[in-house]
Amino acid sequence: MVPPPLTSPNDSGPDSERLSPRAQATRLRLMQAGAELLGEVGIERISTNLVAARAGVTPPIFYRHFKDKYELLAALGEDLMIRQNRVLETWLAQHGGGYEKLIEAHYDFLLDSIRVTAEVPGSVWIMRALRAVPSLANVRLDSHEWVTDRIMEAIQPLLPQADPVELRLRSRIAVEAGYSVIELALEDAQQSPEALCRGLTRMWVGGLRHAL
Repeated sequence: MVPPPLTSPNDSGPDSERLSPRAQATRLRLMQAGAELLGEVGIERISTNLVAARAGVTPPIFYRHFKDKYELLAALGEDLMIRQNRVLETWLAQHGGGYEKLIEAHYDFLLDSIRVTAEVPGSVWIMRALRAVPSLANVRLDSHEWVTDRIMEAIQPLLPQADPVELRLRSRIAVEAGYSVIELALEDAQQSPEALCRGLTRMWVGGLRHAL
């Protein structure tokens, strides 16, 4: 299966919106090359020269778009989370049916998140990089906080008796658990994605409802 193209640079921030179409194409080619190489050689061995060569450009062209390999990894992390967050938005759009309906749909949301993540070259290594590289921590933490905020916006009105502080804490923990399930499903072939998703969904059913 041919992996889907990376997100358009225009989805990644105001700086990339100023790029010409040709520069946008080059940036995406560098990101695609970086994602592929990350899955092949890992965080430590990937280099700007390797990425430039894989993308078919010179190192100076690489540095027009990214100051170093860590800025490239940050862009890859942001792209991956944009994809994952689109699945989240689709799930949370169902909150109008009430808490039970939303939680019933959580299982499919997790499975879709695993599928979307698996389609991205080097996705497991990208997720590892966001945890392992200190300079990338803010990319991961900012996204997880944003996800928690979106979940709270949907769930808090459905559980009006819940303590909002406790509900947010449990939601934040559940967000971390969700990313761990995605990573575990992709790393360990012995784990059943369906079983992992069922287990975490059952935790959501009790854990959030009882945050009273």
